[in-house]
Amino acid sequence: MQEKQVTIKDLEALIEQSLPKSLGGLPKEFQFPGYRPQVRLVDRKTDRKKRQNASAGNWSPDSGEIRIRFELEAVTSPASAVPVAAPGLVKAEPMSFEKPSDELQDLIRSLDQAESRPGYDFVALKWFRDAVLPAARPAWTNDPEARNRVLRDAIEKRFVLTSKVPNPKSPTFPVTAVRLNRSLPEIRAILGASQGLESEFRPAAIRGEPLSATVLRERR
Repeated sequence: MQEKQVTIKDLEALIEQSLPKSLGGLPKEFQFPGYRPQVRLVDRKTDRKKRQNASAGNWSPDSGEIRIRFELEAVTSPASAVPVAAPGLVKAEPMSFEKPSDELQDLIRSLDQAESRPGYDFVALKWFRDAVLPAARPAWTNDPEARNRVLRDAIEKRFVLTSKVPNPKSPTFPVTAVRLNRSLPEIRAILGASQGLESEFRPAAIRGEPLSATVLRERR
C-alpha cells in the first residue's frame, strides 16, 4: 500500500496544532487566550504561499518562511457555560461532533479542491457558491437556496471560516473569502487525512531562536 504523501496543507495543520503547546511555556499574558493560530508556508523569493496540494518537501527553511497570525475565536461565558461571540464575530452554534451531513461533506471536499488551485491566494465566497458548487456532481448544488443553506450551515458550525481580503480588481471593495477550518477532526476525517500523521511525520528543524524568545523580545 502506497504511503500517503505529506502535503503543504498537512504541514501547516501540524504546525498550527503544535503552537498552543509551544506557547504554553510563556507567561500567561503572552499565551493569547481566545485566539487560534493560522499558519501559512511562504516562498521567500516570490512572497507567495506554497500550493496547498504540493509535497511538504517542496518547502525549506532555507528558502521559505513560516507566517503565523492569530484569529479571534468564539469564547465561553464562565457564568452560563454558553458559547458567546468574541468581539467582531458572529455568534456560532455549539459545535457538534456528529458526522456531518452528506451535503456538508460535498461542500467541504469542493472547497478543499478550490483552495488547492495553484496561483490563487484565497477563495471568494460568491465565486465558490455560484460557480464551484454548481459545477459539482451532487444534485442539491443545482438549487441556489440549497447552496446558501448548506454554506450557511458550514459557517455556523465553524467548518468553514470567513474573512475579508483585498480585492485585486477593486481594492476599495474587500472580498469575503472562505477557507476550511482544517484544525477540526471532522474536516481531517472527511478529507482522508492520516490519523497517524502527527506521529509519523517530523518537521525539519528551523534555524534560529525559539518562537517564545522572539515573542518576548518583541514585546519589551
